[in-house]
Amino acid sequence: MGRITRRQFLLRGGALAGALALGSSAVLEPSGGSAQAAALTPARRRTYTALMETVVTGPSLRLDPAVAPDAAEQFAAAYAAWPPDRRGDADAVLDALERASAGGSFSALDPVRRGAELRARERAARAAPAAAERARLDVTRRALDLAAVVLGPPDSGHQIVTV
Repeated sequence: MGRITRRQFLLRGGALAGALALGSSAVLEPSGGSAQAAALTPARRRTYTALMETVVTGPSLRLDPAVAPDAAEQFAAAYAAWPPDRRGDADAVLDALERASAGGSFSALDPVRRGAELRARERAARAAPAAAERARLDVTRRALDLAAVVLGPPDSGHQIVTV
């Protein structure tokens, strides 16, 4: 299903922590066109920041939630450099995540409840999920893929492993 392994997630999280510790603030400029059209909206930035607070404070990483705004800044820079169709896909995922919360908007939930909701959304309730459940699982997986954007370089599947 395109899931990220725990090991990949931890490695990427380490890269994020290192970049944030070094104060990395590289900004990517869009290759052309209007910067305004390619900018992440404030509402989507809030949703992404809430997603990152949830991901980085989870049991796998246990980072300080204060890294989330910097992660959102790095995501916004990467987002601005993406082609319009990829930005549109990210917009759809962030919008779906924001409104999918049972207790209101995702970004408005308290961090503990947000974490519980995200974990619940990534589990299938039955072996053969119905269409609505498959859609929910897909949005959650794609949201976690967006979180991975700032956790490190994409996994090309071509790594040299030495033992």
